[in-house]
Amino acid sequence: MKLKYWLMIAFLIVMFLPVVTGWTLFSLYNHYNDQRAVSEYVELSSRMAPIEQALSDPSLYQLQSSQPHEELSKLANDQVSFNLYLPSGIRVYASESDALSVGVGGYNVRGAELYRDLYDMQLKHRTFSLKKPVWEKGELIGIYEITMLRTDWLEGISLRTAWVVGCLVIFFAALYGTVLWLLSRKLFRPMQRLMERMDAFAQGTDVKDSFPVRYDEMGILMQQFDAMQDTVRRTQIKVKQEQKEKELMVASLSHDLKTPLMSISASAEVLSDDRQLEHLERREYREVLFGNVKRMKQMISELEMYTALGSSESEMVMVEVEGEEFFDMLLGRYGGLAEREHVDVRTVVRTDHLYRVHPEQLMRLTDNLITNALRYTRTNGVMGLGVIASDQPLPKWIIPSLGLELNEYRIGSTLILVHNEGQAIPGEQLDRIFEPYVQHLNQKGKGGAGSSGLGLSIAKRIAIRHGGDMRMWSSEGYGTLAVCRLPEI
Repeated sequence: MKLKYWLMIAFLIVMFLPVVTGWTLFSLYNHYNDQRAVSEYVELSSRMAPIEQALSDPSLYQLQSSQPHEELSKLANDQVSFNLYLPSGIRVYASESDALSVGVGGYNVRGAELYRDLYDMQLKHRTFSLKKPVWEKGELIGIYEITMLRTDWLEGISLRTAWVVGCLVIFFAALYGTVLWLLSRKLFRPMQRLMERMDAFAQGTDVKDSFPVRYDEMGILMQQFDAMQDTVRRTQIKVKQEQKEKELMVASLSHDLKTPLMSISASAEVLSDDRQLEHLERREYREVLFGNVKRMKQMISELEMYTALGSSESEMVMVEVEGEEFFDMLLGRYGGLAEREHVDVRTVVRTDHLYRVHPEQLMRLTDNLITNALRYTRTNGVMGLGVIASDQPLPKWIIPSLGLELNEYRIGSTLILVHNEGQAIPGEQLDRIFEPYVQHLNQKGKGGAGSSGLGLSIAKRIAIRHGGDMRMWSSEGYGTLAVCRLPEI
């Protein structure tokens, strides 16, 4: 249940439950009072019987002196009292005082009040009262009113009051405790736990336990905090990785630039020397000088490209191309290069799909992959180039064990395949092959000559910017297969 609905229901319960409880206690009290009144009525009726018999004497209802009423005083006590009235409303006797007469402070009662509730036992909080008429020869000669104190009832009032007050105190204590427990369970404890997690996160402490699954607002808040915490941590890890990557790039670039700079410095020093150099020697020094300058420019260009591809602000303008025509043209450019390197190239293009690509960047991707493959392909070896759509069979020159894995990898996408015959890349190097400045050592223990170490990293970033991905497999005896996955329209 959502927290707001739970709070609304809780407030309604807190508002109406005391009313219901009060009404219940009141009903129980009245029920008890009615039951007690019945038992008291039976008991008091037997006690009133002799008094009624004595008060039914017609001689008592005459305006005369107090002597005939002296016997009545013996019937009255601190629990029983009675009054005698004439039909006209004149009170002729009251047990709570001296006998009254008309001449001595007589007391009159209005007729409507006198004749009200005759024969009806009246139950009041402290007393029972009964009024009955007295007849003589069919004529009304008087009315008596008997009042009896409810002694047992009055004696139990304090006890009942204590019980009612005690029940109310227990009820409100239980209600207050229940509300506090529910609030603690629904709000206070989750909020306290959330605050502790926030403090721990702010201090950099790793809290391994997760919040319990809840479906109210507090549960959603906890889940969002966990999600935010995971996002921040991933961002922190990414920032650390990028910082480490930048430090590595700076160190690697500095190291790579030292060699051409030293060569440029040495060549410039020789050329600026006053010694007489042969024309051929001077030409060789200039070629070395300009070659190293070109190499440095290429390194800086690749670094700029790598940085631009990693920036979220840079955008690539995509165009829609027809796959077969575009890739035939793209892969056909490398035939002459392979011949110069004495490598047999096998090209396969199997696609009739459309693609959204950045042509220059995709050319850069294939340049980097193929240049890298040529560097590690043995002399007179075989290099396979292929573009295979998701609905086309894979070429036969790929590593045989990769068939099922590649079919799963290319679902809904076209694969750009570059395979070279060469020494297999060890697993620990293959896992990091797309990291910047990570190069596979060749058979002589050297990395690729003239390589900046950013080629594969740039190729993978281009693939990702196209909505695809890039992976590499290597197997002893078969060589290495670089695969770029490109989404199909």
